[in-house]
Amino acid sequence: MKYVGLDIGTTSICGVVYDVGHGELSSVVIETNRAGQGGGYPWERVQDPEVIWRQAETVIRQLLQKHPDIGGIGVTGQMHGILYLDELGRAVSPLYTWQDQRGTERLHHGTYAERLSELTGYTLATGYGLVTHFYNRMNHLIPPSACCICTISDYIVMKLAGNQDPLIDPTHAAGIGCYSAEKQDFDSEALERAGIKRSWLPSVRASGTKAGSSGGVPVYVSLGDNQASFLGSVKDIHHSVLLNIGTGGQLSIYDLHEGRTVPEGMEARPFPGGGRLLVGSSLCGGKAYALLEQFFRKVISSYTGEPVSAGQVYAWMERAASEASSSSSNNLTVNTQFLGTRQDPGQRGQIGNISVDNFFPGPLIDGFNRGMVEELHAYFERLPGVIRHSVNSLVGAGNAIRNNERLRDEAARRFGLRMHVSQYAEEGAVGAALSAAVGLGEIESFELAGQRLR
Repeated sequence: MKYVGLDIGTTSICGVVYDVGHGELSSVVIETNRAGQGGGYPWERVQDPEVIWRQAETVIRQLLQKHPDIGGIGVTGQMHGILYLDELGRAVSPLYTWQDQRGTERLHHGTYAERLSELTGYTLATGYGLVTHFYNRMNHLIPPSACCICTISDYIVMKLAGNQDPLIDPTHAAGIGCYSAEKQDFDSEALERAGIKRSWLPSVRASGTKAGSSGGVPVYVSLGDNQASFLGSVKDIHHSVLLNIGTGGQLSIYDLHEGRTVPEGMEARPFPGGGRLLVGSSLCGGKAYALLEQFFRKVISSYTGEPVSAGQVYAWMERAASEASSSSSNNLTVNTQFLGTRQDPGQRGQIGNISVDNFFPGPLIDGFNRGMVEELHAYFERLPGVIRHSVNSLVGAGNAIRNNERLRDEAARRFGLRMHVSQYAEEGAVGAALSAAVGLGEIESFELAGQRLR
């Protein structure tokens, strides 16, 4: 049977039709996310939820017109961000995305994110929905008619299903913050300590739960984009590590044993159907390489007076890095934490070990590739040996991985494993489609979903 998977990304909105029986992609529709808005503050990152809804509706309509035999619709999307709804389920605020930085603003002797973490006992970073809500509440920025918050993909599911109340699954609930895996719900007592009412948060439903129907086609609760990308990329969840490098970067690995201590700096995110993903995130990720490309492009155009395309610069960068990698003097180091870390947003990147032998474009480019990989590999090194030693497959996903051969080579070298790039560039949307197939019962469990990938 065929399923629609919809991925509400920060920069694009992607819809696919995935044929689960044949394990193949039947259709793809991608639109640039045109919902961006100028924020009123330098740290604000907002989008228009109604623009996103209209684009999502258009994408799904195109897919359903071409494939009327759809079994279900699965949705995924950018995690952590929130918007406010009124009692009729209407959006009464912009979407405050995961990139929003209001949580780093100072409150007494720390930041808003640190204060909320202190009050609740949960480690919460800026960009998390509850940190955003906490800041808005403390600064009287909540719209007067608002009565609840939800993620953008939960909003889209609600609109598709014709409901007025949003539902949320554990993957997104954990991304907002203060979700208790033990209670399988938001922690009401922790919220109360911060002056936040549980009623402001959606009802939690298990991943794969039917939320309603759209034109007679079942619609299922949304899945977090990290978990959806894992589902849409990894065939064997028990022995694989996923590197997803796009705008940001993530290392994700499945852990069945939820009682183990989470390594420092990593997150434990609920995995649909049981277990969890241990995730290490680099906020800059592939944006570090884009930053270097912009630098070279500006230098070239400033010197020549002629415009040069990003594609031309990227192609030259890859050639220069390949030539530099064979040089014994290529020991220039780059720390790519140009946007800080979740634990320390004020952290900044560094370029080190500069000498008269390596301060050239090739070694610098190669250093950026090594830096992007090293930041994620550092998380891998923190994992318990029993988890590290179980890994025999390195899976790559994200545009930076797909488009940068040197980056793939560096990842394979550092992890000591051959890299397998996920078959479909739309891995999040494919994961959402597989989630719908689990919900309908065509796939027995989320654990077995990857076996339907070619």
